[in-house]
Amino acid sequence: MDSIIDIARMADVSKSTVSRVLAGTTYGVSDKSREKVLAVVKHRHFVKNRVASAMRTKRSLTILLVVPDITNTFWAEVARGAQNVFDEAGYSVFLGNSDRQTERELRYIRLARENKADAVMINAPELNLKEAFAGLNCPVVLLGDRADDCSYKKVGTDIEKAMRTALDYLVQKKHTDIGFVSPLRLDTEGIDRNKRYVVYKDFMEQKGLAVRDDRHFNVQLSFEGGIELARLFIRMKDKPSAIVAGNDAVAIGFIREAQKAGVRVPQDVSIIGLDDIETAAMITPAVTTVAKPKREIGATGARMILDMLNGKKNVVSTFLTPFLIERESVAELK
Repeated sequence: MDSIIDIARMADVSKSTVSRVLAGTTYGVSDKSREKVLAVVKHRHFVKNRVASAMRTKRSLTILLVVPDITNTFWAEVARGAQNVFDEAGYSVFLGNSDRQTERELRYIRLARENKADAVMINAPELNLKEAFAGLNCPVVLLGDRADDCSYKKVGTDIEKAMRTALDYLVQKKHTDIGFVSPLRLDTEGIDRNKRYVVYKDFMEQKGLAVRDDRHFNVQLSFEGGIELARLFIRMKDKPSAIVAGNDAVAIGFIREAQKAGVRVPQDVSIIGLDDIETAAMITPAVTTVAKPKREIGATGARMILDMLNGKKNVVSTFLTPFLIERESVAELK
């Protein structure tokens, strides 16, 4: 957030002129100078009483937000949702991209500690939280549902509901031989692959459908993981009729690689994604997916942090409801 010095520099006036304008004093301030200061103030969203309050409370008015991959539109939308809320509240956001590297996550947390960030929002599925946040005396909200039962507040999507929505849709389309993708380790929201598998297994058993080891695929939840999935599928003699991809990136990679090998989607195999990233609607066939409310995840996490900063005691973890978006990548069997 800009200081009086910054505004004076941008408006090309003295610091005393800026102070007088912000104080509502007209003495010694020309109309032209006043208009220049007010134009900068409006453009830069400078809020004088917020800065004064920050000085009294010794807050930095900065929030650290760390995501695993800002080029993934899922995380870009999460970040946008959070930043919109923080901007409105007068906070600046320092955005870090970890590339899912623990050392980068730790480096960002060190920066937050050294620069006294007011709060941290982070997706860090494999971080040792107790060690990482030692000495960090500020609110923390984790993006995603970590496998461990940690004491930190979390915001994400109800992954069990998302999985069941995808599986139920395939069954409605008369698919009974369904493949399932889980990540090699933890997925991008920090959810242990075993949690996804338990949901899949329970659903199939409840429907009286077979649970087979060769229908469980472990790949990275990425476009490259989708390519690997397609190659595994192509080599199979006994193939499933449908696959629940770990996310949309996997589904997109699968479709592209399958098409190269002459496998038609959805005529030869159906696939359903998770997330509803932008490119899922742009390829042919467009990916049927279970959407996660990405921007609302970020906004909800930001509101949780603001509540904690304002002393609210009953802030609870929140998991938002996913919803189906029907497109072209799933066929109904006859």
